[in-house]
Amino acid sequence: MPMTTLQGRLFLRIIAKNREAYGLKIVSLAIAFACSTLIILFSINEFGYDRFHDDDHAIFRILQRNNKEDYSGNRLSNRIPTEVLTRIKAKAGDRLIVARVKGMEEISIGAAGKTFRDQKIHAADAELTDIFSFSIINGALSDFKTHTRSVILSSSAAQEYFGGVEVRGREMKISAVGDTLVYRVAAVYKDFPKNAHTEFNTLIRFDDPSVQTLGFNPKDHIAYGRSRALLQVEKLINEQPKSDDVTYRCQPIADIYFGPRVMGEDVKHGDHYSIIILICISGLIFFLALTSFVNLTTLTLPHRSKELAVKKLAGTSHWTLLMAFGKESFSLVGISLVLGLVGLAIASPAIERLLGMDLIALFLGFDRMLIVIIAALSLILGIAPLFMTFRFTQATPSRLLGTAPITFPRFKRVITFLQLGISIFLIVASMVIRRQVNYSLLKEPGRNHDQVVYLSYPKDLTDEGLRSMRAGWKKYNPNIVDVIATSQLPNRISSKELNSEFYIMSVDPMFKDFFNLNMTEGNWFRANDGDSVVVVNKKGKQLLSDRHLAIGVFEGLSDEFDQPEKPVKINVASYLHYNFLCVRILEVDIRRTVAFLSTQFENETGKARITFLNKRFEEWLTYQDRLNTLSEILAIISGILSCCAIYGLSVSIVRDKLKQIAIRKLFGASSLKITQLLIREFARQMLIAMLIFGPFTFIVLKELLRTFVYATHFSWTDPLFPILYCVVVISAICGFQALSLNRADLTSALKD
Repeated sequence: MPMTTLQGRLFLRIIAKNREAYGLKIVSLAIAFACSTLIILFSINEFGYDRFHDDDHAIFRILQRNNKEDYSGNRLSNRIPTEVLTRIKAKAGDRLIVARVKGMEEISIGAAGKTFRDQKIHAADAELTDIFSFSIINGALSDFKTHTRSVILSSSAAQEYFGGVEVRGREMKISAVGDTLVYRVAAVYKDFPKNAHTEFNTLIRFDDPSVQTLGFNPKDHIAYGRSRALLQVEKLINEQPKSDDVTYRCQPIADIYFGPRVMGEDVKHGDHYSIIILICISGLIFFLALTSFVNLTTLTLPHRSKELAVKKLAGTSHWTLLMAFGKESFSLVGISLVLGLVGLAIASPAIERLLGMDLIALFLGFDRMLIVIIAALSLILGIAPLFMTFRFTQATPSRLLGTAPITFPRFKRVITFLQLGISIFLIVASMVIRRQVNYSLLKEPGRNHDQVVYLSYPKDLTDEGLRSMRAGWKKYNPNIVDVIATSQLPNRISSKELNSEFYIMSVDPMFKDFFNLNMTEGNWFRANDGDSVVVVNKKGKQLLSDRHLAIGVFEGLSDEFDQPEKPVKINVASYLHYNFLCVRILEVDIRRTVAFLSTQFENETGKARITFLNKRFEEWLTYQDRLNTLSEILAIISGILSCCAIYGLSVSIVRDKLKQIAIRKLFGASSLKITQLLIREFARQMLIAMLIFGPFTFIVLKELLRTFVYATHFSWTDPLFPILYCVVVISAICGFQALSLNRADLTSALKD
């Protein structure tokens, strides 16, 4: 029989004899690999936002900061005056490429005999094609640069509108508020990856007359640029004519996702701090699996004493034995890695729903960082047990064949308290982090902005009740700033006046201050104004036949929501005309405030449905909820690994104390007494873990919470649940081990 076959059979017999230990090894390592791979892919996706462009560090957007002392609210805006761009272009010359971009919503698109309503497109200068990286699959960008009425489409947009991507030269009719323009498709480009800060699917040429014809303000736009000298460009922008009230900055495109939220933007945002915390949690889970793997290796080594003694007597060298152990170790790591990846592949649909990323596509992208990290983790796991086997393989044959097995008591005690301490820390950290994320993620003072939420107007709320609510709410809930009522929402103005081109809104008198309307002419409503007077926007003023009815003209609401300007009349009416109640609330602890409002307006159908006016902020809250869910999943996984580790430790303790247990059994000790014996062994290590990891957990989480402007408190009850969890698991596993000893033959233990 060949030697390799004999060794293989011998190894299989060893596995069969220690199937619990080897099973725990593979399961714990597979879970650790799955968690690590998932968090690595998630981190690569998050930190890779907008890095798919060529020379991405040279691309930026221009932001405007309001420095007025009396200003309240978000000081950052992405709206850049046209004259600022004109001036910077003239000064910078060839050192800078800059392009205007304008979002345009409520657009109707006619293509291939079909009409698509409520679409969002962007108007952009041709220079944008030199700033962003477009991978053209049909047509040419040169057509977009040379023809005013041209459009470029993403492959998904071309597929939606025309049913294919071979659409160069096809016509598209674009209309808004009754005006229609015809554009020709210049090119189709490959969709930007999902980790782009915003979606650019339909880009028309930015032409002032065309933008104005569609009902939009061509002076209201954002700006992107490309330059290798961002600091010099920023300095040029802030030169003469200089104003102390406003300053400009160039924000690299890769910083947008993790950067501050900005007024007027329609982009995605993430939180790098939370990602780092998840990476740390995943690292601790990996360490938990690593220590369990090493501990279980020490558990199986005594059963191989005779095998090693025979090999040593046959002349096998120390290094040859160590290499054999290395092969076994790396084989187990390889099996675990495959199982972990298979588990991720099976769970990929659920992961995509949770995290919004295509796990399979990311993995098949063979990211260099992913491969290097997984290889490094595999190397660490494969090598770690060899430090214990090194001592074992150095033993002489007589020592290996002796009655006293080689054990590692000190090492096992250290492993026990480390695993218990890390388990407690992970569960406590997950609870505290979840509470903080739900409360506030603000880490810089002055950024506790507010948001507008709305709900259906309560049937029994009168004008007097509304005024009373406005005056009294702040006393009971300081996170509520203001409340008003209106017939239509400013971003969903759809009801027209009968036989008129005007859109009509009935509001309460505080509407102007609530939405910060700017009056360009005349005044807002006064106390004695009748129901017949109105205020109009600029477009409404042009259509108004009797201008005496309009007591004021306000700057349109449309620019803030990237919508075409409609002719709007606003009048003050009673509660009978209101359809919506709008509430301005602070962002800190916003979930609790929303829950309070939902309960406050509960009716016969249940709790009131609260909706955010800013959909991107709602996505931001959903993103935080996803991070919380992922953190909870990791906490559950750490709990499962803790169970595996405690089970492995209990097996180790039973084997180390088998002779003592056999003697106690011989004198009639019950399973309860044996359980108490095992629990006492764990209790010592549990106490050490609490004494060491208790202060460590408190200090680390306390310092973590201090980094937030609005921090929750670390409560003494937070460690109570994880400690209770560990106690229950230890008691259950020790009880199981004691019962299993009733079926075991302990006579061999008494012979040694």
